[in-house]
Amino acid sequence: MLHYFKFRQDLFDPEPAKDIYIKHTGGKGWPEECPPLRGANAYGFDLLANFDLTLVRKRDGDWKVEDDLVIESDFDWSPPSVDSGAEDADGDAPIGRPLTQQYAWFWQKGQKLPHVISDDVYAAINHQVKVSTFLFLKTDPNEILLMTDIPNLQRPWRAMSALIETDWFPASYPWHTVLELDRSQKRIEIKKGDPICRIIPLRRDTHFAQQMSPAAFDEFFERGQQWLTAHGKPGDGGTMDITRTYVRQQIRPRFVVL
Repeated sequence: MLHYFKFRQDLFDPEPAKDIYIKHTGGKGWPEECPPLRGANAYGFDLLANFDLTLVRKRDGDWKVEDDLVIESDFDWSPPSVDSGAEDADGDAPIGRPLTQQYAWFWQKGQKLPHVISDDVYAAINHQVKVSTFLFLKTDPNEILLMTDIPNLQRPWRAMSALIETDWFPASYPWHTVLELDRSQKRIEIKKGDPICRIIPLRRDTHFAQQMSPAAFDEFFERGQQWLTAHGKPGDGGTMDITRTYVRQQIRPRFVVL
């Protein structure tokens, strides 16, 4: 199970992914009509942009955030040590203060933390921007999260894929996603409510791959032919049509926000 807490309660919750993200007005045969593609589109939770975000490419090739935004949490936090914060009126406890979080920021040339980036590497990644989800994330034991792009959705930016181990790592900050921007663009706008990335809960396990034996393949292939005979409908050119049957027999996982 995915457990989350919002940096501020007026911000977006994760949202169950949808079958269709691009609605076409006419024609037949759009990729979004393909059942396996729709299944991939709807697999996981979307994390949404909490505010409008405009990214502008400068003349030197670097990018900047237009109207940088930093917000405060709607909860207070005080350091565990009394020596590290202001005391209350009675002088016996630190005074809690809201946390602050920047919405979007870029790698810095010559940066040392959170990790060193040399100048040659900076030139290759200066079109990557980190965007906060404003969500603290936790999963049950042996459950991890694949953070990735929205499947089958072409935009002038994409979320880079990362596997985050939220079952054991108690991140003290809201998670962010890294977006890679299209260098051919001069200006990229992300609207409030746009899905910026997908998170997919996965089970930590050892996964195997092995070629079937000839006997196992014979059984598999025969089962496929029997299924086709039972459920396929003859189409043009001798091709069997299985689309409607495939849809009816799909066993789709569900993603629900409680």
